[in-house]
Amino acid sequence: MALEQNLILLCPICHKIVDSEEEAYPVELLKNWKISHEDRIAAAFGACSFDRREEAHSALESFLRSNRVTFEAFGPNSETAWNPLSDAVEVWRVRVREVIIPNNRMILKVLDSNTHLLSSAEMMTLEKFRVHVDEFERKHVFGATSSSVPKFPEEMNEMLR
Repeated sequence: MALEQNLILLCPICHKIVDSEEEAYPVELLKNWKISHEDRIAAAFGACSFDRREEAHSALESFLRSNRVTFEAFGPNSETAWNPLSDAVEVWRVRVREVIIPNNRMILKVLDSNTHLLSSAEMMTLEKFRVHVDEFERKHVFGATSSSVPKFPEEMNEMLR
């Protein structure tokens, strides 16, 4: 068992109570407290674990759709991007930071919290997406000049269907 699986943080007073009354606070009860707490934290940050693929797909759909619409409207292949008089490049930079990057991070959180629902092919797609996200951020946030950012894996549009 990893250390973090066997760790529960309590205030000094509660720690003393739990340690001194072992019968009242069995290991299973403490583990359930921890799991319940972790689930509440995950839910608060949008990383819910679902029982069904349809539920997880529904959680992903709005983020994927938002990214697709943003990319089509302002991305490097959009109609406005080819107009030298437009502000498309600047709008794209802003949308990347305000929309696409946060959405990508939420997509990763949802998928990482639901790997139990993914097929082996979907796990590969998830990892391709993770590489895309990391390199995309390096380019758009940290100014990395690499032109080899992997494209968005189109298989992501079929995740959990």
